[in-house]
Amino acid sequence: MQGRASILTVALALCAGQAAAQPSNTPSADLSVRMGETVAMFINDQPVRFRLAPDAVSVPTVNADVAEKVGLKPSMIGYVYLIGPVKIALRTDNVKYRAGTTSFKSRTAFSDRKVADGADGVAGPATFPFRRTIFVLRDLQAGDQAMTFPLDKDMGLSQTGMKIDVGGKPVYVAFSLARAESVVTATGGRWIADVHGGRFNGDAREAPILYEIPRPIRRLELDRPLMLGDLEIRNLAVRVSDMGNSQGIPDGAAPDQDLDEIVVTGDSKRKVPTQRLYIGLDTIGHCASLTYDFKAGTVTLMCPKQPSAAATG
Repeated sequence: MQGRASILTVALALCAGQAAAQPSNTPSADLSVRMGETVAMFINDQPVRFRLAPDAVSVPTVNADVAEKVGLKPSMIGYVYLIGPVKIALRTDNVKYRAGTTSFKSRTAFSDRKVADGADGVAGPATFPFRRTIFVLRDLQAGDQAMTFPLDKDMGLSQTGMKIDVGGKPVYVAFSLARAESVVTATGGRWIADVHGGRFNGDAREAPILYEIPRPIRRLELDRPLMLGDLEIRNLAVRVSDMGNSQGIPDGAAPDQDLDEIVVTGDSKRKVPTQRLYIGLDTIGHCASLTYDFKAGTVTLMCPKQPSAAATG
């Protein structure tokens, strides 16, 4: 999963602003990838394979060895991600791409790390200059119906997704095809627990957040479902030791505890960072496809009726 990370420099805003690839000839074709497969491209005439991920940042990022192979050179534009206690300093180079008959330039990030397993790099839905990006989970079947949501421009070019309202507070939403559970940043988890009657169930465990770096999460049980349109968001977990403050979420259910009343604690003088929710396969795994239409400004899921919570465990 490509999780939310702290941006420690303003350079990412500039980098993201240049991340949307600038085409030399605007393509009309869609970019389509089947789940588990990679997309073949060329960087500086060297072959590379990208793993596209709906929750990835829009700056294409390649492994350290690939950056050396294709001849990336660090420019003055760079940024730093903080994932828990781990810092990743990324450098960028604006380089030439070729995908089929389409050529374009795109600012590309790299570090001294391997950031993608089974591929040369990772990229988001809006990274490359195609009309639509389509993630195919399975073949279409009778009963699949379209659910369309507006893409939220407030997420900027750093990520691609939507927004839901949680008690009057915005939580930005992206899909993840890399995990079963859905994961929300800590303060967002507090908001959801407050509005939907939530409490932790079980101990913390580690899960990969960004660039394969693991951080602790805990499962959050809700009395009232959290919905994205007609989809109930299933198997929700909260990041519990960074990206905000999850204090105030009850731990288990005491016999005399009113689950509708959750004490939320925190420093109101601090600016609340952007809260992000990544919806996993326990919620969307029954769907056939996700289509990001950038001209229309929408993302469309093709899904049958969602299976019951009992059926999905």
